[in-house]
Amino acid sequence: MYQSITTSNYTFENIREKDLFYADKTDFFHQLATDNSGIFFLSRPRRFGKSLSVSILKNIFKGNKELFKGLKIYDMPYDWKSYPVINLNISQAPCESAEILNRGLCAIVRNNAKEIGIELTDETHSGLLFGELINKAKDLGKVVILIDEYDKPLVENIYAPHIEEIRQVLENFYINIKATDEYLRFVFMTGVTKFSKVSVFSKLNNLRDITMSEDFATMYGYTQEEVELYFGDRINSLADKNRVDRVEYREKIQKWYNGFRFHEDAQTVYNPVSLGMFFNENGKFTNYWFSTGSPTFIFKVLKKQNIDFFKTINEYIPDFVLDSFDVTNMQAEPLLLQTGYLTIESSKYMFDKFMYKLNFPNFEIQMAFEHHLLGMLAEKNLQVVSSEINKLQVALHSNNTAEMHRILISHIAAIPYANRSNMEENYQNIIYSIFRLLGAEIHNEVHMNNGRIDTVIVNRDHIYIFEFKMNQPAQVAIAQIREKGYAIPYLSDGKPITLIGINFSKKKRNIVEWLEESL
Repeated sequence: MYQSITTSNYTFENIREKDLFYADKTDFFHQLATDNSGIFFLSRPRRFGKSLSVSILKNIFKGNKELFKGLKIYDMPYDWKSYPVINLNISQAPCESAEILNRGLCAIVRNNAKEIGIELTDETHSGLLFGELINKAKDLGKVVILIDEYDKPLVENIYAPHIEEIRQVLENFYINIKATDEYLRFVFMTGVTKFSKVSVFSKLNNLRDITMSEDFATMYGYTQEEVELYFGDRINSLADKNRVDRVEYREKIQKWYNGFRFHEDAQTVYNPVSLGMFFNENGKFTNYWFSTGSPTFIFKVLKKQNIDFFKTINEYIPDFVLDSFDVTNMQAEPLLLQTGYLTIESSKYMFDKFMYKLNFPNFEIQMAFEHHLLGMLAEKNLQVVSSEINKLQVALHSNNTAEMHRILISHIAAIPYANRSNMEENYQNIIYSIFRLLGAEIHNEVHMNNGRIDTVIVNRDHIYIFEFKMNQPAQVAIAQIREKGYAIPYLSDGKPITLIGINFSKKKRNIVEWLEESL
């Protein structure tokens, strides 16, 4: 009988008292608790255990050593002294307006004061009340401040007219961390996004950002080594039950759920909730991350920016672009990275800076994200999008290019005019996103010594080479494929090859000509 894996319990004492599964990461928390700097900020995608980490730190600084018996930190040098802990979960504060947020923050502060045993005045300004709590708590010892989901009011109000008022409330609230620095033993702030210091932390220049630190890159999620340590027997049992080779089964699990990288030199990790639900569902390969709640704010940003996905996942991006962003100037690349939809695939140092190449971390994220994205563009629900993709898959596997042509035209035509205003720049990426959902081997912008192939689909028994043109005859596209020898690298595969030239009309905003030739 395997130990139960909880995917929705974020209270460390409950996990330990109920003997629920916990992958021992307490050496990371020991490193934090004994670091002299003591003021940290870390962002991670949702469902990575940030709230649990706050609960763990709370118990460490309350001196609850016996809760950690049998874990790494238990035998590490630490004094286990009890400190007054202020634990603020900002997601508990309603934030429909700045006034409502202010009242919610006041309620959170008062609840903390009650837990510590401190009586506060009738102050109704959340920032002043927070400062009062710290100043009174210091009489009980050096103060520990733990802030979970610090950014929730911002992400829930993206593009709202009152976003600046929300930002100002948070800035006035968090400024107390700097103002009371001499009284603090330890500070830890976490959330999904990393807004720039200008946005929220204009006064918090003493925060140490460990979001992309190699030392803490595997603090959240499971490395492959940890998966083998904690779940190796389960994987073997599931593989045997399904009569699948154990090595192949592991590779499939990795493809679906591994792949998040939080430093260019770090190991990749699995999302703990997705993997936990996978085991709880007896090894069912499906999407768990999106099923636990799809944040709509990311799609609001993408819809407004009309992001060029092809460029984002195929070109190297300077490190400073990915560092952070301002609430008044949302940039898609850092947002996609920080929220976990994209991750670091590779990096290189050039022109005196690090450059990162991003990609989807795994199959689970790619499939779910692109379904949602296509649904957003066409303003269709996921069921309709999935139905269209299924039809396209059948057409592809039966090499029915006429049906592929019809479905693509139908899908693009359904995209509202407003969403197609910049279609001349994005049509190739829309088609590419559709193709990626087919489960076939897709290569986009394939570089050759004398040119660049737009798209190649390698099917199980066929190869398709696409060239896209804007307001040019499809024959021009076919001629380019032939003249530049785009098919030559694929001749050795021994599969039939079909060249497809597509002419996209800027005026009609759709495919107007589809020409094929077979080799």
